[in-house]
Formats: sequence, C-alpha cells, structure tokens
Amino acid sequence: MKAFTVVYNRNRYSVQPINGHSPRFKVNLNGSDVFFEHDLDGHVRAEATKVASMSLLLAIADQIEENNEEK
Repeated sequence: MKAFTVVYNRNRYSVQPINGHSPRFKVNLNGSDVFFEHDLDGHVRAEATKVASMSLLLAIADQIEENNEEK
C-alpha cells in the first residue's frame, strides 16, 4: 500500500502505511506521530494520545478506513 493524504477541515494529513503483522498507519499531527491500527472490531482507530482532539482522530481514522475499502 502506498502513502496517501486525507483532508479534514481543509487541513491535509499524510498517511504513511507501516509494514508489519497487521495494517498500521502513521500520521503526523501537530509535529507528533500518531499511529492508527485496526481494533478488535476491525475498525481503524488511533492510539491513546493527547496530541489532537478525539473528533480529529476519529475523522482521520474513518478516512483511512474508507481509503482501505476502496483498494
């Protein structure tokens, strides 16, 4: 899988896939890397962090999930 960009509130976030056992993704938010991966229900979710608001993390996770479904 290649890197891609998601847009939320006119801001662009670069999503970098990370190789490993399960699909993981790295997104730079406010200068800090936040990792996203599939939860037990199969949905993409962010690690617990105080770098960004929960609404931003959920919106990015939803867009990552949608992008994965298209491929």
